[in-house]
Amino acid sequence: MDHRFVYFSKMFQAVPQLMEVQKHAGGIFVSNRKSTMDAVRKLYPEVAAARYTSWFSRYSPGYKAMQQASAIITGAPTPDMLAQFQARTCMVFHGTYMFLARDALQRISHFDLLCTIGPRMRRTIDRYRDEFNFRTVESGYLPFGSFPEKTAALAAANLSRMGLDPGKKTIVYMPWGKPYGSWEIMAETIARDTPAEFNLILRPHPSQGIASRRSDRESFKRVSALCKQRGDTLLDLNAYPLALLFSLADLMITDGTSPAEESLFYDVPQLFIETPLWSKDVIHAYAQREAMHEDDLERYLELFNCGERYHPAQQKPYAQAIQDALAQAVAFGTNREAYFSWVFGQRDRQAGERVFHAVSDLIS
Repeated sequence: MDHRFVYFSKMFQAVPQLMEVQKHAGGIFVSNRKSTMDAVRKLYPEVAAARYTSWFSRYSPGYKAMQQASAIITGAPTPDMLAQFQARTCMVFHGTYMFLARDALQRISHFDLLCTIGPRMRRTIDRYRDEFNFRTVESGYLPFGSFPEKTAALAAANLSRMGLDPGKKTIVYMPWGKPYGSWEIMAETIARDTPAEFNLILRPHPSQGIASRRSDRESFKRVSALCKQRGDTLLDLNAYPLALLFSLADLMITDGTSPAEESLFYDVPQLFIETPLWSKDVIHAYAQREAMHEDDLERYLELFNCGERYHPAQQKPYAQAIQDALAQAVAFGTNREAYFSWVFGQRDRQAGERVFHAVSDLIS
């Protein structure tokens, strides 16, 4: 095992992306959070892992691994921790970063290499390249490396395993979390009113599904009862990989956040839920707080031109919105492809290999 490469993350969210690089580069995973270490050892038993502890850190196996590393690859800024070591440092991105702006770039300007996702991120970074002296490689989107092939046979097998009907089309509802997400407004309506001709998968945001509050648990109980009554319906509290759900979807229902963008890997038709919590006006105010460039915001809002839009207050019944979204799927195809190309560039699974080669060049 080549331990020149060390992968560090406190949060588990970045781990699957780091593992896409580890497939090609080898190396050891390090974390200072016990829950992350436990998850890595369970899900990636073949990968060497070492704990970094804050007490007597210099004597911990994780510290020693990073001290000996030629490159440390991470998905978070952590400048104080990385400053302790001589290794070259590389930042990968574990989300689509639709609101990337100057302040966020300043926080990662200490890295020796940034592995950018695609043209959208490159355009934002190029605005500040001279100011921060960035070194970048356009690697593509790392999570695509674990996206399964979309075939009828695999879909049928997976749907059967989930207790759903392989003969039906599948609708996936994947909203944002609090305070902007549509779950509280729409989840019960979707579970109750989605036409019986479809499978339905409801996947709340991880911030609710994993670390649920009392109100979330009460909501899940109500939705679960509706799922049992409806049949061919699954309430998925993070049991299945997102990529698998994307590959099964014949229609994605989202709030216009990252699951909509990621599911475009499979060119999945879209239905966007707009509520007073998350609408174009709210997005504009949010983007201004994040100091997002107006040109980037304008392009991001084009996501809502990739499918039908539904507002709970409008007269159109929700079930009709589903039928309209599927009927117009072909008409929105050009917009979906253009938007995917702007965000991600290439539709392939080779980002991990590109990061490996770029980091190898960096340390050589």
